[in-house]
Amino acid sequence: MNQRKIIPVVIGVIIKDGRYLLTKRAEWNPEDEGVQDHPWQFPGGALEFGESIEQCLHREIKEEVGVDLGSVTLLPEIFHEVRNNWHGVFVCFICELKDTKQKIRLNEEATEYAWLTIPEIKKLPILPKTIEIAELTEKQKNIID
Repeated sequence: MNQRKIIPVVIGVIIKDGRYLLTKRAEWNPEDEGVQDHPWQFPGGALEFGESIEQCLHREIKEEVGVDLGSVTLLPEIFHEVRNNWHGVFVCFICELKDTKQKIRLNEEATEYAWLTIPEIKKLPILPKTIEIAELTEKQKNIID
């Protein structure tokens, strides 16, 4: 019998020059059944035992896209998604690069990346919640600026 899992996931919504960084997933877990045809997502990943939310954010971004973050701001909404026996709880941050000249270096989890506007994101096969997170980020960014 498959055990049901609730997984805290930390997501970095990285913005540069008004565009959002998305990555295209290379592999799928069994829990991803039903969304395999939607590979584009924001970088991020699961919280590890003993790790703070912000430590997870910085670790996941460094591992997945090879950059260091500067300013980060917590989005004021928690998102969640249920797929089979997996329940992801998404804690999202608006992120700026520590140095805008950093080069994106993908690890094995992604095959490509793109800097996109929200209208461009809407045209891609994206994971659930991606557009809602982007739109909330846009609203928050306008409040912060």
